[in-house]
Amino acid sequence: MAPLKKTVCQHLRSAKEWLTKAEEAFDKQHDIRGELDVMLAQAELQHVKEVSRSQQWRYKYDAFRHGLALSLAMFVVVALGGVYWWTNTPKSVTPVPIERQASVPVEVVPKEVNAAPAVLTKENNPPMKQVVNEIVKPLPKTERIHQAEPSVVVSADEMQKLVRAAGKSLRGQ
Repeated sequence: MAPLKKTVCQHLRSAKEWLTKAEEAFDKQHDIRGELDVMLAQAELQHVKEVSRSQQWRYKYDAFRHGLALSLAMFVVVALGGVYWWTNTPKSVTPVPIERQASVPVEVVPKEVNAAPAVLTKENNPPMKQVVNEIVKPLPKTERIHQAEPSVVVSADEMQKLVRAAGKSLRGQ
C-alpha cells in the first residue's frame, strides 16, 4: 500500500478502537469517559477526512482555482464586449460633401483622330497658353433668372400675437 493509504487505515483503526472504548464506558455507566472517547473517535475521523482532502488537487491549489476563475471571467467580459462592439458598428458610410466646382462650364473640343501629327520646331512653337485655349474653350455665360419669393410683411402687434400663440401651443394650453 501507499504510505497515504497506510496512515488512513491506521487512523480508521484508531477511531474504531476509540469507539469500542466508548461503548464499553457507556456499558459500565461511565458517561463522561464515554463522551471523551466518542470525541477522540470523531477527531480521528476528521483527521482522516483532512488528509484525504489534502491529496486532491482541487483542494490543494486554491490560488490556481481562483486564478482560473478570474481568467475565465475576464475572457467572458472581453468576448461580450467584442460582440457588442461588432454588432454596434455603423452599417452605412456617410458621404463627405464635395466642394463646389467652378461655376463656369468648360467645353472640350475633340481633336481629329485621323489627322497627321504636326511636327513643331522651336521657331514655330506657339506659347502653351494658346494651345490650352484652343483645346479648352469656356461656354458662353448664361443668365439665370432668380425667382424671388414673395415676402410677407408682418407688423409688430401681429408678431407678438404669433409668438404668444406659439408659446401656448408649446406649453399645451
